[in-house]
Amino acid sequence: MKCRANIGLVTSVILSVALTVSEIALASDIVYDRDPVNGHSGFLSAWRVTDELDKPVIVVKGYDTVNDDHPFDDLQNDLGAITQPLIDLGHDIIIFDYVNGEADLKENADNLAEFIWYIDSVFSANGVIDRDGDGHPDYELAIIGGSMGGIVARTMFVQENEAMGADIFVTVDSPHHGVQLSPFLDWATDFIDSVAGHQMLYGGVSYFEHYGWLRSVESRPEFKEHVIDPMHTAAIALSDGESDWHLDFGDLLFHTDYHDVSSYIEDRDTRSDYVPYHSAVNMDNIGTEVVDRDWDSVDMKYTDTHTSYFDLKIPNPRDRHGAPDYVIQQAMDFVIEHSERPQHNKPTWLIPILDLLLQ
Repeated sequence: MKCRANIGLVTSVILSVALTVSEIALASDIVYDRDPVNGHSGFLSAWRVTDELDKPVIVVKGYDTVNDDHPFDDLQNDLGAITQPLIDLGHDIIIFDYVNGEADLKENADNLAEFIWYIDSVFSANGVIDRDGDGHPDYELAIIGGSMGGIVARTMFVQENEAMGADIFVTVDSPHHGVQLSPFLDWATDFIDSVAGHQMLYGGVSYFEHYGWLRSVESRPEFKEHVIDPMHTAAIALSDGESDWHLDFGDLLFHTDYHDVSSYIEDRDTRSDYVPYHSAVNMDNIGTEVVDRDWDSVDMKYTDTHTSYFDLKIPNPRDRHGAPDYVIQQAMDFVIEHSERPQHNKPTWLIPILDLLLQ
């Protein structure tokens, strides 16, 4: 087994023996952190690589104001177990996080780009060449962005100006049109001490600056042709706005117009709207219309739910904002379905070595 512990700034390498139903495989759990990067706070990462880095799936984590754990913890716990089917099919799971999750989205997009350039260097060191002349060795790259992670990846594509893309790109309840909180929490937004938080909060100056910049680049025909269109893309929503929804008097009084079609956040007995359906799937047109109205309620629907960015929209029953197991499964299914390279077969010479290890 080739181990890339001597390439770059790998802080630790942990070898473990992983047993699957279908085969016995020798897996490397690798921690690779860099801080700072290009003069700003850097990134954290944990990898589960079987045999040799082959088909990386980078899971880009979401907004984190606490930052009290490391991606390695996720890899060792539920996320590692949930993603095992991808590993069984020869994919390599990499969890990517930030030293400062509250920093400018552009800084963490720069971190992600630097990390992918490092992944490129690993493939180049292993003899993979750039046959198509795009500046990257030829390998299949999948990115799954959870919440803010999807916006960080989208920002990276724009910021790198056609120099960085992916083969597969999935977002999970990412605020592509920003976060919209229930009005009774408006006062709390004054206490948000976070650049990224203000950039994603719909309606503010920072929001319009960042998202306006994203859309100005993404709308260019050459960017769509060279970056967006070649990717297999899916947007998973923790809500469903494909049909009309009903708002009663209490909803109209305390929540947004998207109450029934938004994921939500909650703390004790307080529940607020969070990512509306149109935001989670990046609709081109976020207009709504009234279907029916009564003295104490209204029925509404989107005028058009089309998205030109994503190939597939995956709605779900309204749920709490996060990454429940079923949406991780949906993301994995999409990656597996659109993975074009053959499954990676583990070399037979590993078996006698494993026999010795397991005695």
